[in-house]
Amino acid sequence: MQSSTHLDQPDRRRWGVYGGVAAGLAALFGALWLIPPEQTLGNVIKVIFLHGALVRVALLTFAAAGMLSAAFLLSQRRALYVWAMAAQKGAVLIWIVYALTSMVSTWLSWGEWIAWDEPRVRASVHVLWFSIACLLLVLWMGNRYLSAAVNLLVTIVTWALIQGASIIRHPFDPIGSSGSNIYQLLYWVMAAALALLAVLLVRWLHWREQRVDAANKSA
Repeated sequence: MQSSTHLDQPDRRRWGVYGGVAAGLAALFGALWLIPPEQTLGNVIKVIFLHGALVRVALLTFAAAGMLSAAFLLSQRRALYVWAMAAQKGAVLIWIVYALTSMVSTWLSWGEWIAWDEPRVRASVHVLWFSIACLLLVLWMGNRYLSAAVNLLVTIVTWALIQGASIIRHPFDPIGSSGSNIYQLLYWVMAAALALLAVLLVRWLHWREQRVDAANKSA
């Protein structure tokens, strides 16, 4: 009986992940559908909300990767390195999705795919190529300590670039300064849904990293 329960655990975890993904997607698309058109932007506001929630979640995922990398460098615990790499890959993937939604929102709002004259946009592009290049570098090098140090550097550079970028046309905290309670509520529902999906993505990437790490350990 005990053996049967043990065998059922992977299936339970798998169905738990499926349920989490379904709940996250349902909340995300439900919030997008419920966002009312804005007086000036109309339904474009939905893409802008998505773009704003994605950048917030991506920055938090980069921060998690950086903290896990720092913890690994201090403790040298292999398990922390596996989690750090999973979080770093997840952050890069989320940033790519954010960059795509940013291009769409920029086109719909300003009539151009990439607004090079906007410092916040340039900073986002720099984060994109820098994080991808660093990830490819650490995958090629295959050194845990170098990887953790580079991951930590990516986190610092990402936050410094985004937080330090000035604003010309891009509104400063448009959702936080909005007087509409429904806009703020739906935005935070979207952010929470994306955060849940990000956690599940990192968890899946961690499972893959564990397999790679185990294969390298036995080689």
